[in-house]
Amino acid sequence: MSDIEKLKHLEMEVQKSQFRYLRNLMNENKLYRGDPRLLMYVFFHDGQKQAEIARGLCVKPATLTVMLQRMEQAGLVERRNDTQDQRVQRVYITELGKETSEKTVDVYKNAVKKFYQGVTDEEMEGYRSTLEKVKANVLKLLEESSCSEDAEQKGEKTTCLSLQDI
Repeated sequence: MSDIEKLKHLEMEVQKSQFRYLRNLMNENKLYRGDPRLLMYVFFHDGQKQAEIARGLCVKPATLTVMLQRMEQAGLVERRNDTQDQRVQRVYITELGKETSEKTVDVYKNAVKKFYQGVTDEEMEGYRSTLEKVKANVLKLLEESSCSEDAEQKGEKTTCLSLQDI
């Protein structure tokens, strides 16, 4: 295994562990696996069309519908028909959803601080710089690939929501 392959493997292991840690913390708020991301999206994009949310989160509309039904039953969000077009549903966050979102933001911020505890500012800058270069390379590859063209032809958005977006 090359050094780059070892580094990528380590990166995937770290991400997997971070995800597990965050998921365990989120379970304390009674949120299912994908719910925190959806809840945060609605928190920051209140009243958005259901179809726009599906594109923004890069999930299938049917998947989103199931997630929204579960979150509606939990009292976190509510769907209402658009006043201009009754065929369109918009998603709104409830008071309970706002409270849960605020807790989720705090949990995430505290976890991130712990993840990078002991890492110097200089090390963080080098890490950030490296990730920016890798990101640019991946985006360039996506632009060159037929995958992104196929997705665009189907009307799918090729960029997904990241935590930086919310």
